[in-house]
Amino acid sequence: MTARFIARQVAKNVLYPVDQPLTRTPADSGIEYRDVEFPARDGLGLSGWLLNEGRPTTVVMTHFALRATRIGYQVRYQPRLFRPDKREIDFVKVAKNLVDAGHTVLMYDLRNHGISGTSASGAVTGGTDEANDVLGALDLVAAECPKSRATGLLSYCVGANSTFFAAQSDPEAFARAGVQALVAVQPVRIGDFVRAYGLPKWINRRVGEHFEKVTGAPFDTPLLDVVPRIPVPTMLVQGRGDPWTNLDVIGQIYEAIPEPKEMVWIEEADHRFDAYRWFGEHPEQMLEWFARHL
Repeated sequence: MTARFIARQVAKNVLYPVDQPLTRTPADSGIEYRDVEFPARDGLGLSGWLLNEGRPTTVVMTHFALRATRIGYQVRYQPRLFRPDKREIDFVKVAKNLVDAGHTVLMYDLRNHGISGTSASGAVTGGTDEANDVLGALDLVAAECPKSRATGLLSYCVGANSTFFAAQSDPEAFARAGVQALVAVQPVRIGDFVRAYGLPKWINRRVGEHFEKVTGAPFDTPLLDVVPRIPVPTMLVQGRGDPWTNLDVIGQIYEAIPEPKEMVWIEEADHRFDAYRWFGEHPEQMLEWFARHL
């Protein structure tokens, strides 16, 4: 493979989501749900599931981008160049833990993923455009979930980035939806993720230039500029052995988040995806955080 080809493929891998069908539903796990369609704040149509309706607390799950949909990560649909893990991620298992704890749960596909709408570029922006999806989900919660509600947010990776940008752009939307707590799992700057490939600097530079041209968003996603605006108690979750991020930057993000906050290091994690699976098998800290604040 030539260096030019590698640069093109890396750029493609960080811009355009994998096409993955929804191969199962919450009903397969014994959970009552209904399909919901709602607009993102910029009008793009989004698709999701509302599970276990009518509870006094709601948790909105926002998945990570590129390799996942609302149901998780499906190995057989991943491109050969980027198969970082042969174990699937099941977000419905995480949702079932939340349902069993008594929460209503909203799961939905981010733009350009699953059966939600496609943006003009079709590209992942690292959270800037996707913030409109988070705000649309909060608008849905404000309209359809119980008036006595308290809402929690469980946001993964670019989904966490998107939640941070949403808090900066419209904190009143968080108040209208009754948001009282956030669990943010492994937010990441796109530039840090690409640099973790270990490719030459000139390829990284070319990928960054292409990313910014396509998305209009900074390659080094400016998370430190927006996290001080988070209006609710935040638990930040990070795998200690995650090779696809910059742990120093994660520490800086945590320092910039307002109090009250809590840092959870998953010491057992030696792959980025370990943290995405964690609350499926080990939900206790997540459930305790929501129980404490909702």
